[in-house]
Amino acid sequence: MPSVRADSDSCLRVLQVSAFFAAHGGGIEAVADQLARRLPGVGFQVRWMAGGARREAPDDIPSGLVCDHVRSWDPLERHLGLPFPLWGPAGLVRLWRAVKWCQVVHVHDYLYMPSLAALLFAALLRRPVLLTQHIGDIPFGSVVIRTLLRALNRSLGAWVLHRAAQVVFVGRPVMTYFEHWPGFRRVPLLVPNGVDHARYRAQAQHARGPEVQLLFVGRFVEKKGMVALRGCAQLSGSRWTYVGWGPLSPDYWGDDERRGNVILGRLPAEAVVPHYQNADLLVLPSTGEGFPLVLQEALACGTPVLVSTEVFESFPATESGCVFHVEMRQPNAAVALHERLCELVADPSRLTAARPHAAALAQQWDWSTCVARYAELYRSVARPAPPRPDVLVAD
Repeated sequence: MPSVRADSDSCLRVLQVSAFFAAHGGGIEAVADQLARRLPGVGFQVRWMAGGARREAPDDIPSGLVCDHVRSWDPLERHLGLPFPLWGPAGLVRLWRAVKWCQVVHVHDYLYMPSLAALLFAALLRRPVLLTQHIGDIPFGSVVIRTLLRALNRSLGAWVLHRAAQVVFVGRPVMTYFEHWPGFRRVPLLVPNGVDHARYRAQAQHARGPEVQLLFVGRFVEKKGMVALRGCAQLSGSRWTYVGWGPLSPDYWGDDERRGNVILGRLPAEAVVPHYQNADLLVLPSTGEGFPLVLQEALACGTPVLVSTEVFESFPATESGCVFHVEMRQPNAAVALHERLCELVADPSRLTAARPHAAALAQQWDWSTCVARYAELYRSVARPAPPRPDVLVAD
């Protein structure tokens, strides 16, 4: 990695830590990517540390940003769809040096090994931590995993959120889930993610075919609603496109169950946009999430969405004509989803009429506003600058 020199000593130095870089796929990483790239433009020096495959490290790095890829091992994600990258000693040494260099540590989600290490180092070196918590309770089908996660949230999670100088949530359900446990040092804040409207935009004219085009974008894992979606694969008058990756891929469903296209892999943003634009409805019946970024992107492309009621409640402002929802926190969630989809597919004119409302609704989200809010928070929690070398090197 090249060295990056700060333009002046007045640049506030921020260390951002996430599980992966954006190329790995996922909303958390996409948010971290936008912040890391835009913050240097408003007077910050940023070092972003993350794990994952070496090929996922970005190479188009703006001035003022260092992207420090750390070798990691992730034994769980491939088989269970649960990302948990483990860093080696060399990466932890670099993390210690980075925490010592910075004035603010920004951690994305607490329940990752690098996040916990960054929080520990920040406590030892007396660096303030801004924690963005994206994920709350996940109602896994496994009683053991569900119970373990809830126990961790109520113990380790509550302690971490108490220790952070500032906690930010991206969605209201996650904020509601956590806000009654820890004694926050500052009032927790809700800061919605932004949308790149130059990239995600509606087509001048949407051509609807003989079948309703249904779209799923995301990881093929339990919390995204893949089990319930499997029972909706053969809706009359519709055709599916599934874009994503994970252990519950529709590619593994039998030919008599699957009806549609399965596009495997972590597609770059420019490759996903046409799928948003061509779809009649994005379907994301997920639970245990804050506010999935794919919903904002689909709406910006003029595509209405069907989400779980839990996610629907996280919208800062919504429009019933383009954001449909179904209650997934019930024993018959799969049946409820099937019935709701049948209702929408049977009335394609309703989906067509929703498109201008979707594009208009998405205008409430903007990355410039989001970055400006984080910039304000960094300055409010930052401590006086410790001595630093002139050059920060990502080795």
